[in-house]
Amino acid sequence: MSIRLRRRDDPRRVRGLHCTELELAAPHVLAAHDGLTIAHLSDLHVAPRRAPRALHHAVRLANAARPDLVALTGDYVCFSAKRLDALRRALEPLEGPVVAVLGNHDHWTDPDAVQRVLEDLGITVLRNAHRTLHLRGEPLHVVGLDDNVTRHADVARAFAQVPARGTRLVLSHDPNAADALTDRDAALVLSGHTHGGQVRLPGITKLLAKRAGLRYLAGLYDVKGLPLYVSRGLGQSLPLRIGARPELGLFRLRRAHLRLAI
Repeated sequence: MSIRLRRRDDPRRVRGLHCTELELAAPHVLAAHDGLTIAHLSDLHVAPRRAPRALHHAVRLANAARPDLVALTGDYVCFSAKRLDALRRALEPLEGPVVAVLGNHDHWTDPDAVQRVLEDLGITVLRNAHRTLHLRGEPLHVVGLDDNVTRHADVARAFAQVPARGTRLVLSHDPNAADALTDRDAALVLSGHTHGGQVRLPGITKLLAKRAGLRYLAGLYDVKGLPLYVSRGLGQSLPLRIGARPELGLFRLRRAHLRLAI
């Protein structure tokens, strides 16, 4: 792995929510962005007859961390648009700036309706596009891929207008998309989709994930020098989790002056 990494799994748990803190140094972080903090929420899956408790707690913890940026990586609904009002209420307290991409469940349900709810809350939704934020006086380019599972991702289009100078953060619901991003000089890719396997059975879950084409299941990966973090997410498509607790990610970027193999 060609990044320096210090990892601390925060023992704080709120009704099953696990807060994971990562501090990592990557080669493509501007000096001004050393210490930049990012909160990551994924796979909210707000569904009928299911209260989004983990989401409410994650929003509260994210706000308490006072991040420079909040990243949302898709699957806000679960087979139904009936809970969009609940999604709106859950995300309304989230303090920004907030940038989001869509996931496969959003496309299967009503992507335009989901996007409208997010944008009404002041959240920037990126569908094969980028948004430049000037943080600490320097550009942070947040590049958002539309959902790769439903074949809406277009890497070339997403990066078409991204300036050469600046720190690049990529959001992609599907972590498999990272394989097409290794030459894009990104400091970090944030993804979700997998729920960390959702039901983790020793030896079985990884085998089934591999057969399903899920190359990156949970946690931090080095994809040919590109740091990829796959969140276990906050919700689930089926009301069952074993060994894969809901997760809020808190990341602190560090500037790597040298590539170190560890």
